[in-house]
Amino acid sequence: MARALVERLAARHVPKLRAKDMAVDMFGDPHREDDNGLSWARLSDALCVQDVVPGSAVVTGSSIGRYLAKVVTWDFEVSDDDPVFTLELLPVRPSEVAKLLERARTSVA
Repeated sequence: MARALVERLAARHVPKLRAKDMAVDMFGDPHREDDNGLSWARLSDALCVQDVVPGSAVVTGSSIGRYLAKVVTWDFEVSDDDPVFTLELLPVRPSEVAKLLERARTSVA
């Protein structure tokens, strides 16, 4: 992803308040899918533009829970200022990752 593009979008971005309240990278319905079966959201659903670039891992949140996902791509077909980004949901919950990391920390000590 071109750095200049990310910076341009970040300069105009207003963080999604629901994402901030839930302490997640983006707020959106994990069941909203495109024709390829990938979840999708608008950049305006994100807390921070730099955190939702293609290839990055994110925590998504909605009224039904929190999920881990990988950002696959940005799509500017609908809007140059608020692109759609697609997400591949990962088959693990953030709480499971937290337990795993805690276990790894205590086994090293």
